[in-house]
Amino acid sequence: MNKLPQRMPLFVVKDLETLKILTEPLHLQILEMLDLEPQTVKQVADKLGLSSNRLYYHFKMLEEHGLIQVVQTRLVNNMLEKTYWGTAEDIDIDKELINFSTESSQETLFKIVSNSIETTHADIMRSLEARKFKLDQGAKTVPRDLVITHTKKRLSDETYQQFVNRIRAILKEFSELQDEEDSGEGVNVFSIACYLYPSYYYNDEQEEENEG
Repeated sequence: MNKLPQRMPLFVVKDLETLKILTEPLHLQILEMLDLEPQTVKQVADKLGLSSNRLYYHFKMLEEHGLIQVVQTRLVNNMLEKTYWGTAEDIDIDKELINFSTESSQETLFKIVSNSIETTHADIMRSLEARKFKLDQGAKTVPRDLVITHTKKRLSDETYQQFVNRIRAILKEFSELQDEEDSGEGVNVFSIACYLYPSYYYNDEQEEENEG
């Protein structure tokens, strides 16, 4: 087996075209799968419950924009089989691309949030359906905590930013946890989806004053 290449610690998205590729819901799911370990198109397709033919184009787009790379190749039934891996351990977006002061960046941010929520929804629903299938096949019932909450607080900007920093620290700690090498009983994949944001409402009275 060929030695795997070293992954970059961080890939920073600096152009809108790559950002559009990154934030497509299916692309996000593929990247999440390839962050776990190097895999072929077929392996990812099987885990997502999709056909391989549906994914080849998307793998090509992700590779062309530097988000994934081929780390191994081998001949299988006279066909070249490629194994892919994410090019970086983490992905970030250049803040200039999501500056909310321009109309184009507003549209970009709307799409990022919408696609992220769609991807999270798809992942949770697929996970529940896959778990139900395993239980129907006789798998052992193992109760696990599922955290779903939606809370609002009126805070100062300073307090909000302090809490943001704490959340970032927890997410960083989670991302740096060592993956278990064993994939047997008692070892599973767990996901975090975090949305912490300023929550605005339309002010009818203020709008009436502005119109007047």
